[in-house]
Amino acid sequence: MDMYLLLKGSPNNVSWSLTDMKYKRSELLKGKPDKWMLWGIRERFKWILNDLPGSLVFLYVTKGEEISGGLALYGVAHEVIELKKKYWPQGVWKRGFYLELKGAVKGIIENPENPTEWRLILREKLRKLGIAILPGPQKISEDKANILKELFK
Repeated sequence: MDMYLLLKGSPNNVSWSLTDMKYKRSELLKGKPDKWMLWGIRERFKWILNDLPGSLVFLYVTKGEEISGGLALYGVAHEVIELKKKYWPQGVWKRGFYLELKGAVKGIIENPENPTEWRLILREKLRKLGIAILPGPQKISEDKANILKELFK
């Protein structure tokens, strides 16, 4: 693994990516393996993209109208792509990458379009394990990545 990252996303955008993964409704995912989703990186964080393929990425869902937020899934990053048009319902990202899902909380694969059904790993539990949720993308240590992976077993 090149890097271990903790990225964040809104419930709407995570739901969008997961629903597209499940139903392959966009051209961007047609022909891709079943467990691949698309995720984006804001232009100001493009430093992540240089070494992204092969990295282990954890995705934290931010607080939303009906959910308190929490760790949702993890996977291995693959190819970085240029996005020619808007993909997610909230915000515009110029670059995306394919994320091969390796683990997810209960409810997220079964009901990608309904974040209230997701059994997210809450911030308090992560804090007790020594993992702080900071603004923006975070590099984390291999030790912390291993702790997070254990939460998905």
